[in-house]
Amino acid sequence: MTRKELFEYIQKVDDPIKDYNKIISNLHYTHYFLMDSYKKVLETYDLTFAQSNVLGIIVFKYPKAASLEEIKEMVLEHGSDVSRTVVRLTEKGFIEKVTDSENKRKLAIKATPKGLKTVEKMSKDPAFNKITTTFKLPEAKSFVKFLKKLREV
Repeated sequence: MTRKELFEYIQKVDDPIKDYNKIISNLHYTHYFLMDSYKKVLETYDLTFAQSNVLGIIVFKYPKAASLEEIKEMVLEHGSDVSRTVVRLTEKGFIEKVTDSENKRKLAIKATPKGLKTVEKMSKDPAFNKITTTFKLPEAKSFVKFLKKLREV
């Protein structure tokens, strides 16, 4: 069975109460479908998912610099190699290491103009926004409420 055939099968759920496995399968399929789509868009910015996550955290902290520990606490994918991701983002010119203002012996990480411009451009990119802009406000609120409920299980 192909992924497409599997998804067509999953969509035929008439009574989710009787078949919880289809709900889980649908969540998995949707997760990977969205991640594949997201990955393709990120490639146009020369970023991976982990890099975009770390860059987003650093830009969120801007104009302040972020410590490696702060980034590790905020990163979405636990266990990802944040140190290596920071090195790659530095090599690509999205971020820079600066002296920590509170502890001169430590380094902090700050977004460069290129990093700031890239995140701003990404936030306006129709390819990123096409998924969420199809929701009307009540649908979006219900969806967020449902996702929160799933995380509380």
